[in-house]
Amino acid sequence: MIIETRGDVVRLSGALHKNQWLTIRAAAGMLLNEHPNGIIIDCANLDEVSEDGAKTFLEAMRDIDAAKTRIVVASLPDNVMRVLKRIPGVRSQLPIAESVEAARASLGMHRRSTANPASPQATKGCAVILVPLMAEVDLTYGADLAARVARVNRSEVRLVYLLEVTRTLPLNAPLVEQEQAARESLTKAIATAQPYSVPISEHVERVREAVEGTLAAIKFHQASQVVIGATAEAIGHSDQEDPDRFHTLVETLLHRAPCEVLIGRLRMQQ
Repeated sequence: MIIETRGDVVRLSGALHKNQWLTIRAAAGMLLNEHPNGIIIDCANLDEVSEDGAKTFLEAMRDIDAAKTRIVVASLPDNVMRVLKRIPGVRSQLPIAESVEAARASLGMHRRSTANPASPQATKGCAVILVPLMAEVDLTYGADLAARVARVNRSEVRLVYLLEVTRTLPLNAPLVEQEQAARESLTKAIATAQPYSVPISEHVERVREAVEGTLAAIKFHQASQVVIGATAEAIGHSDQEDPDRFHTLVETLLHRAPCEVLIGRLRMQQ
């Protein structure tokens, strides 16, 4: 087997007949020093893989979990995928992307979310106002509401998108459509908050369940306030939104959030 590195990619070629993870890990480790937010293992040129060779990916999965890094496996040929499916736990837990481009887009989302300081401490001692965002419910009005409060109180706004990952997939699995939705939601929320000239940061938290993930995000970011702002549609005036998710989120925060909770609704057009 041939192992090559270029940019943020480790490329594997040839036949994989035994566990080669120690060798691949050495190459991956060098790339992670230059690309700490994640790298890609490109398997497009793997000709064949034995069951012993497939254990390479089992070892990779364990190291990825232990190191808390993002290593995405891309472009697995069908014959290689068939072998991986015979190894218990590998297919369901290994982060796999259809292509290098899809893997890079997923890592790009991670880089975007960590471009701001990752420390849960507030910027220069500012109090933190957390605004949760999630799929299927338009909560981006919260960014406007939070920014207005932050301007008065000299606080920092943190926009946190809760990206839900089903338990049948590894938490770091590339999710093209969901990640695109996260980008669009964060872009919309930032545009809403920017005119108020307050400190704003954006984050993506990969969670198994969005409401519980919101509570965890409040604690991690040490938020003094959490702001929920919704359109009338999100509350239940349109079939395009999911009012149950909104109501569950609000009820949970009112009963369990360890901070102040501010809930607002966008003014309805007369």
